[in-house]
Amino acid sequence: LPDGSLKDQINSLADKIQFPLTKLFVVDGSKRSGHSNAYMFGFRRNKRIVLYDTLISQVTEEELCAILGHELGHWARGHTAFNFCFTQAYFGAAFFFFSLCFGSVGLVHAFGFDDSERPVPAIVSLILFFGTLWEPFDKAITFLMTMHSRKCEYEADEYSVKLGFGQQLQSGLCKINIENLGALSPDRLYSTYHYSHPPLTERLSAMMALDSKMK
Repeated sequence: LPDGSLKDQINSLADKIQFPLTKLFVVDGSKRSGHSNAYMFGFRRNKRIVLYDTLISQVTEEELCAILGHELGHWARGHTAFNFCFTQAYFGAAFFFFSLCFGSVGLVHAFGFDDSERPVPAIVSLILFFGTLWEPFDKAITFLMTMHSRKCEYEADEYSVKLGFGQQLQSGLCKINIENLGALSPDRLYSTYHYSHPPLTERLSAMMALDSKMK
């Protein structure tokens, strides 16, 4: 990101919350689509922030800082670290239970692989396990993680609002939701199960309620 007002504001925000920002990058996402996004990566004291050029063009500098305040809220509240650890534990558990079923003759025979003279390839056992035995657990865990993700989004919104970006975050989210062709008011049950982010209308209501409490 070139030197200028936006870079100064982002560095000031990082210093305010003690985020160890070392570099700022801009991705030329406009070459592929109009989708806008921002994210961060890095370990310990070496963090980077990446901005899509589409995001920079779609919102004001204050709104962009508000959106970054939301993203930094995930870091401050430990959401990123939790998701990383949970993912490792999930795959560890999945492959542990697969190892218990790997030699199961009944599992492969149930799907027609009953030729005792031809060993069943490991990839076939893997597909059968994850497509049958593990599937109910995966659906349940996915739903719980979706609910957790939605809770994290509200917490990150709250973090940005408490930084003083309430109005800017609301207007910024409205702009990028329109540009990204997001659904403003999807079916409640469908979005609860499938959407990792709450609908925009619900997030705006929560932020306006928080704004009222803070005044």
